[in-house]
Amino acid sequence: DVFVAAWRHVVSVFRRSGAHNVRWLWTVNSTNATAAPLKRWWPGNSYVNIVGIDGYYYRRADTFESVFGTTITEVRRFTRTPILISETATGPVAGPDKIADLFAGVREYHLLGLVWFDETQHHGIYHQDWRLEDSPAALGAFRKAVDAREERVIRSKQKAADTRRPTGRDRSVPP
Repeated sequence: DVFVAAWRHVVSVFRRSGAHNVRWLWTVNSTNATAAPLKRWWPGNSYVNIVGIDGYYYRRADTFESVFGTTITEVRRFTRTPILISETATGPVAGPDKIADLFAGVREYHLLGLVWFDETQHHGIYHQDWRLEDSPAALGAFRKAVDAREERVIRSKQKAADTRRPTGRDRSVPP
């Protein structure tokens, strides 16, 4: 297809020019049905460093699985390239409690992370105020989720250090 050929061409031009410090993020919108055959748009593992998925929590009933699950599953059928939620937010209709679900989903699916869409839009459910700073509850939930993630990282590093620490029986004495 034209899109795949154009993508590969641009990547090849950069590589031939010696621009090897570029990361290629191939981004798709989340789908809630398998009607969108994503593989036909895939440039290939050698042309993409990160898969991005854009998706939003519009409604109260939205979950990580309902917003991103189908798309992640479909992408995993044709590549093991790392995935980043490249554009996301929870709107006021979905509520700030969905932020914890978003972070938990990123962790559960072993994704690289997420990028928050911090803009305001109007005129309907698909155009809400996505900004954190306009909602003390959303900002608090976001901070709490980030703090919890940081605590897990610190505990994980401490645990790894503890497993490397020699016990009394394992100590070697330098000559």
